[in-house]
Amino acid sequence: MTIKRKQHGYTLVEVMAASVITAFIATVAVGGLASVTSARGQIDEVTIVNDELRFVADSLRRDLSGLYRLKNAMLFEGVMQETDSGVFPKLRFRTVCNGKARPDQPEGDLYEVEYIMAVDDEGQLWIARRQCPIVGNEETPEETAGGMMTRLAEQLSFFQVRYFDGEQWVQDWAMELEKVPMLVEVSLGAIVKEKNDKETIYSKQFFVNFPRNGQGDEEVDLEMEIEDPEETMSQS
Repeated sequence: MTIKRKQHGYTLVEVMAASVITAFIATVAVGGLASVTSARGQIDEVTIVNDELRFVADSLRRDLSGLYRLKNAMLFEGVMQETDSGVFPKLRFRTVCNGKARPDQPEGDLYEVEYIMAVDDEGQLWIARRQCPIVGNEETPEETAGGMMTRLAEQLSFFQVRYFDGEQWVQDWAMELEKVPMLVEVSLGAIVKEKNDKETIYSKQFFVNFPRNGQGDEEVDLEMEIEDPEETMSQS
């Protein structure tokens, strides 16, 4: 005697319930993936900003630590430069460094360097470093007006330099003073916009102290005290 089993399929209600559950799971999964992707993108942007802050600060401190202070060839100038896009600081000085401006040509270790904030054609702010070799027989400032320009950062939106003369802080330090300030304060900043349109400000600030030799400033030791008392993150 053969027993025949009755075949049962899925009812319409079961199919619809399974479809709804599948669609819900897919929606949750896609939403979670989008959140993870957005968070990862924001983390990457914050990482880039912090790397640029550190890179620019390290570059400036390295150049300032090698500041050339012998009276016959010393140069130190800090001014606020007015452009069509705003007023930005420009710091220019002579320094001793090992990195060559032109790797394929013979050079000494004395350079004129310049730090500026500029604006490109798309309105993007960026910080650049110009490095020009000092051969020693230059007779006019125009002979050291060239050099190699390097874009250091593209995410930073704030660059400020102040100088302490022993009594007060100023934003300009004329080359005609023929001396260096007692303290240089450098402030760097960038703004990162979060997914809820809330802006977070990342900043870095450091001071460079140029010690004095008595009352004069000639033939002083090149060693300087560099402080980094504040590396902050604030929200606005």
